[in-house]
Amino acid sequence: MMLRSVFAALIALAALAWPLSASAREEINDFTVEIDVRKSGDILVTETIDVTVEGRQIRRGIFRDLPRYYKRDGVRYSYDYDIERIERDGKGEPYTVDRQGNGMQIRIGDADVFLDHGRHDYVIEYSVKNQVRYFDDYDEIYWNVTGNYWFFPIEHARAVVRLPKGAKVVSTAAYTGRQGASGRAYRYSVSGNAHIFETTKELGQREGLTVAVGFEKGVVDPPSAADKRAEWFQRNASGLILASAIALLSLFYGWAFIRAGQDPAKGPVFPRYEPPEGLSPAATHHVYRRKLSGHDALIATILNLGVKDAVKIDAESKKKTKLTLLEGGREEELSPAERNFLHGVFNRREEFTLGDGYDSAFTHAYKKFQREIGRKFGKPYFKWNAGYLILGAVLTIIAIIAAISFSVGWTWAHTAGVGALAAMFAAFAYFIPAPTPHGQKTRTEIEGFRLYLKTAEKIYLDAVKVGSDAPPPMTVERYERFLPYAVALGVEEPWTRHFERLIPEEAAHYQPRWVGAHGGRYSSLHGLNSALVAGMATGVASALPQSSSSSGSGGGGFSGGGGGGGGGGGW
Repeated sequence: MMLRSVFAALIALAALAWPLSASAREEINDFTVEIDVRKSGDILVTETIDVTVEGRQIRRGIFRDLPRYYKRDGVRYSYDYDIERIERDGKGEPYTVDRQGNGMQIRIGDADVFLDHGRHDYVIEYSVKNQVRYFDDYDEIYWNVTGNYWFFPIEHARAVVRLPKGAKVVSTAAYTGRQGASGRAYRYSVSGNAHIFETTKELGQREGLTVAVGFEKGVVDPPSAADKRAEWFQRNASGLILASAIALLSLFYGWAFIRAGQDPAKGPVFPRYEPPEGLSPAATHHVYRRKLSGHDALIATILNLGVKDAVKIDAESKKKTKLTLLEGGREEELSPAERNFLHGVFNRREEFTLGDGYDSAFTHAYKKFQREIGRKFGKPYFKWNAGYLILGAVLTIIAIIAAISFSVGWTWAHTAGVGALAAMFAAFAYFIPAPTPHGQKTRTEIEGFRLYLKTAEKIYLDAVKVGSDAPPPMTVERYERFLPYAVALGVEEPWTRHFERLIPEEAAHYQPRWVGAHGGRYSSLHGLNSALVAGMATGVASALPQSSSSSGSGGGGFSGGGGGGGGGGGW
């Protein structure tokens, strides 16, 4: 019997406690904003926010989010806030200001102090420059009083707009509801020079109050010359930064090129019948292009491995190329980088197919090959002038970031300015590296060798003239030996055509011993070479790590319009 009585008492207590706990919600009981319009066009905003604290969202204090930018006539300007007073329950309260993105957050409270539950009054007072809107027939203050992004309901909101003495009001309006709404749940009254707007029903989460008061011209001073200059600078700062950056970087790039980027004197280019001594096809490509461009150097290296009987190459399809390791190849004729690549790819295997997807051994061997070529045939042949390049990159990035930060309305002209800076830096990055005297001499020799590969037939015919230096005769061995160099230097097609025209009978019966059975299906030697090169290019891309990306796809106002706004919450 006693247990039954105790149980009944507990149920009764819970029933009594439930409505009490349910009614104790965190909310804004009253949100009063006083807006004092000054003769200068600035305004003083005093927000008094009465909140109920229950230790849920509001534990240490509240935060107030204010917008950093506003639009006028389609142009974005930045607010100029000056925080003058922050109080809680009549006493000064610590706060921090964090500006990020399009907002400014005032975080009020002490991280080490938890608030007592119950009601607390916060006062946030700040001035804002140049917030009067000027029209042909009247001036206006149009202000988002509460902001439309509060996490709490607002039981009652009130706005008091005080105009300078002598101001004659020509129109008033207010709007309630969510951003973009035009609700009219308010009442309006006048007391002296104070125009008062009060909500007549609760504002829910993300609902706010916006007010507008129009008054005759002449009461508020028009924008001063200094104000106009400041606005002009805001509108044009981004363009000025870009234009100045283009001019100054042009001077810097020109000075840097004259100081460090000019090439040494170059000798005459005449046909050479051999590549520079000690340079493999990949090395020739690197010195000529000043870098490894695409996968041409690697494809030329694989062809050279075939020519030296180290591998057999079989274009099984347009996307797959099978490489088979051969015994007894002329490995001693390979460069160290080529031997290291061969051993890296065929580590504990005799076959490998480009195009079968990602292959870690191939990727590792290829990256090592690139580093080895770059290291051996980089610095001795070129001055990269990295210091000038890095400084140019840093200045370009700073200029673009500054232009974006100061932009109030991005246009195609701004995009063109950024594009010009990027193009200038790309050109500078290409021209500022300069060959060393040894590198210039070697590049000149490569140009002469490339000229021979490209025009061998014409050179051969010109040699018939009395006194001409006859080039070495074309042979199958000579064609094969220089084919990887022709691929590396981008002249495979003319080199193959010369082979077919200079010794047509040998070319007609020529079948590369280092090409697999699938090579017989091509009607011409150039067709076979093109298929091999294209298939290896596709296969190389497939064998390397793949990247991925994703993308996703007067009465005419509204709540949330005008100046001010933002929102807030608890922390």
